[in-house]
Amino acid sequence: MTALGTDGPVTAVPSDLRLVLPSVGTWLCSAFVLGAGTRTAVATAVSLLALSLAVPLLAWGLRRRHHGTRWVLPALAVTVCAAAGALATGGRLAGVDSSPVPELAEQEADVGLRVEVTRDPRPRAEPNIPGRDEYVVQARTEWVEVDGERVRSRVPVVLLAPGEDWSELLPGHPVRLRGTIVPAEEGLVAGLVLVRGPPAGVGEPNWPQTWAGEVRSRLREAAATLPEPADGLLPAVVVGDVAELGEGTEANFRATGMTHLLTVSGANLAVLTGAVLALGRWFRWPPWLVAGAGSGMIAVFVLVARAEPSVLRSAVMGGIALLALALGRQRAGIASLAAAVLGLVLFDPALSRSYGFALSVLATGGIMVLAPRWRDRWSARIPRWLAEAVAVALAAHVACAPVLVLLSAEFSWVAVPANVLTGPFMPVATVGGFVVAGVALLWPAAAAFVAWVPGSVVLWTGVVAAVGARVPRGALPWRDDPLGALGLGTVLLVLLYAGGRFRRVLAALLAAVGVTAVVTVWIVPPWPPAGWAVVACDVGQGDALVLHVAEDRAVVVDTGPAPLAVDRCLTDLGVRDVPLLVLSHGDADHTGGITGVLSGRRVGSVLAPRLPSGSEAVRTLDGAGVSWRTAASGQRWRVGPWELEVLWPPPGTDGQDNEASVVLLARGEHGPDAGPVSVLLTGDIEREQQRVLLGTREIREVDVLKTPHHGAGGQEPKFLAAARPRVTLTSAGKDNPYGHPAPATWRLLGALTKANYRTDEHGDIAVVPQADGMAVTWRGRQR
Repeated sequence: MTALGTDGPVTAVPSDLRLVLPSVGTWLCSAFVLGAGTRTAVATAVSLLALSLAVPLLAWGLRRRHHGTRWVLPALAVTVCAAAGALATGGRLAGVDSSPVPELAEQEADVGLRVEVTRDPRPRAEPNIPGRDEYVVQARTEWVEVDGERVRSRVPVVLLAPGEDWSELLPGHPVRLRGTIVPAEEGLVAGLVLVRGPPAGVGEPNWPQTWAGEVRSRLREAAATLPEPADGLLPAVVVGDVAELGEGTEANFRATGMTHLLTVSGANLAVLTGAVLALGRWFRWPPWLVAGAGSGMIAVFVLVARAEPSVLRSAVMGGIALLALALGRQRAGIASLAAAVLGLVLFDPALSRSYGFALSVLATGGIMVLAPRWRDRWSARIPRWLAEAVAVALAAHVACAPVLVLLSAEFSWVAVPANVLTGPFMPVATVGGFVVAGVALLWPAAAAFVAWVPGSVVLWTGVVAAVGARVPRGALPWRDDPLGALGLGTVLLVLLYAGGRFRRVLAALLAAVGVTAVVTVWIVPPWPPAGWAVVACDVGQGDALVLHVAEDRAVVVDTGPAPLAVDRCLTDLGVRDVPLLVLSHGDADHTGGITGVLSGRRVGSVLAPRLPSGSEAVRTLDGAGVSWRTAASGQRWRVGPWELEVLWPPPGTDGQDNEASVVLLARGEHGPDAGPVSVLLTGDIEREQQRVLLGTREIREVDVLKTPHHGAGGQEPKFLAAARPRVTLTSAGKDNPYGHPAPATWRLLGALTKANYRTDEHGDIAVVPQADGMAVTWRGRQR
C-alpha cells in the first residue's frame, strides 16, 4: 500500500537519510532557544554559523593529513540548518519582545484590544484559574490600547473567555475585547488575556473560513441524528471537531491510546488523497492533472480540518509526494518526512515544542521504518491484512511511547489491540464523513441518512474504547519526566535492534518483570489500602478529599475542577454512596467536579457556605434534588465513625471567596487496631482567617492537615505551628501557573513534620491510622 502524507504503511523504497540529521538538529535547536529567549537564540545562531565556516577549514586540514572527510557535508548541513532554526526562532521571539503586550502582561494591566481569531475556540478541560472562564481562544492582536492610545501590534495571545458567545467564533473573525493580560509560559505567546464579557465589534472572517465553518457545522448537524457517542465522534474523527464530544468518551479514547483518532492525522489525508489519485488513474489523467487534483484535496482538507500540527505535517509530506509524482520522480518517505519537519520548524518554530507535532512525526517515522518489515515477516504466519494492521498499530505505538509517557505517566499495552480492532475500518469513516459533509451542504435531510454509514464505524470505535478503558490495569505506570522517557526509549531500542542471545535474555527479563507486576497488581490489588481513613485525590489544581465511612460510603470534601478526575478517584475507592458532600467555597477548582461526584452515586446532603443562587454548583445540585445546609461555625455532624465540626465561617458570611472557606475538623475511630484520627480540612482560607482561628482549641495538634489554599505563600506560620500535624496533604496541579505549593510554605511544613505529601508529585494519597501512628500510601499521578 502506498499513501501520501501518511500515517499508514508505505511501499518500501531505499531510504534517503541525508535530510534526517539536519532536520533533527534544526528541531532540537529551535526547541532549546524557544525557551531561552531572543538573545540566546541570536547568540546560538551566530555561534553555529561561525562553526559552519570552520568546518571546511577543518576538513581542508584533515585532507592534507590524508584523513577521511566524508563527514564534512553532513556536519555542514546540520550546523547551517540548526543556525537557520535558531535565527528563525530568534526572529519570532524578537517580534514578540518588541510588542507592548509582554510588558503589559508583566504589569497585569487592564487593556482593550482588537484581535483576529486564529483557531477554533475550545472548552477549557480544566479551569486552572478559578472563575467562570470557559473557552480557550488562540488569537493574534491587531492593536492594543496603551495609555489611551492604540498601538499596532501583531503577536499571538491566548484568550480565556467566558460565555457561549465565544464558542461561535471562527478563525479569521476580528473581535474587540477588554480584559486583564497576564504572562504566558509559552515563548511565542505574548500573554494570556482574562476576558470580561462577550465578544464585541465582531467582524466577518474571509470567505474560505466562512465556508469551512459551514462545512463543519453541517457535518455536526447531520451527525446529531446518530446515537451517542457516534453523534460527537463522527465530526471528531473526520475533521477534528470535538465540540459535541462527551467527556466520558474522550476519557475512554485517552485510556485506550486512541486519542489520535480524535485529532485529524495524516491517515485521514492519505485516505482522501488516495481516493482522488485512484480516480485520476481510473480516468487516465496525465500526472500533472492528478497532482493538481491531489493538491486541491490537500488544500480543502487543511482548510476544513484546520492547520493543526499533524495536519500540517501530513499536508507538507503529501505536497512533496505530489510534486515528485508530477515530475516523474520516485517518492522517498523518510526524505519527505525530514523535509517536512525542516520546513515546518523553520516556518513555525512553535512546532518544535508541540507534543502533537512530535507524536505525528514519530508515528509516521515509526510506521515507515518498522511496519513494512514486520508486515512482511508476519504475513508468512497470519493473513497479510491482519499482519499489516498489527504492524502499523504497534510501530506507531512503539515510536510514540517515549513522548506519551511524558503526557500520561503510563505505558499502555491495551492501545495496540484497540487500534488493530478499529484501524481497518477508519477509511470508511473518513471518506464517508467527507461525503456526508458534502451532501449536507446540498441536501441536509439526505446527509442525516447517509451519516449512518460512517456513523456505524465510529460507533464501533466508541464501543472498543469503552471496553478497553474498563480493562484492569490497561496501562503500566511509568516516570513522566525526561529520565523516564529516555529510559523507555532505550529499552525499546535495545529490544528492536539487539540480536542473538542478549536480546532473548533481555526479553525474558522484561517478561518476568511484566508477569510479576501483573500478578501483583491484578491478583493483589494495592488500592485502596486496607483501613484507609482519608484520601487526597489527584484532581489537578484543586481540592477533593474523601473520608472513609463504610465499605462503599464516604464523605467527600470538595470536588476538584474536573468531573472525570474526581469520578475516577471515587470509583477506584469503591464509593457509591456519599451521605455528605462538603463544598468549602464557590471557586471552580473546588466545585467544578460536582457532576463527577453525582455520576452513578447517591448524594445525601450538601454542606456549604452561602453561595449565589445562580451559581453553577447550586443549579447542578438543585437539579439533582440534593438537600442543602448552610455551613456556619459551631455546627456538628455525625457520619459513621466521623464527628465533623465546622470551625469557620461565622454565620451569615458570603461563601464565594477564599475568606469564607469552610474549615472542618473531622475526628474518627477506625477499628480496634487503630487509634483515633483527627483531620483538619482548611479549604482556601487566607492568613487573616488563620490568625482568627489561632484562638480555637480544636485546631491544635491534629493528625492530618489539609494545607490551606494549595500551599500558597500567604500562610500564617503560627497557625501551621499550632496545628502541629503528623501528616500534611497538599492538593496542587503539576506545573500549575501559581507555583503552588510555594517554596516558603513547603519549608514551613518541612519544619513541622517529615510526612509531607502533595498530589502533583504523589498522585492519590491515602492515610491509614495505626495503633502506633499513621501510615501513608500513594500510587503515583493518575492524571
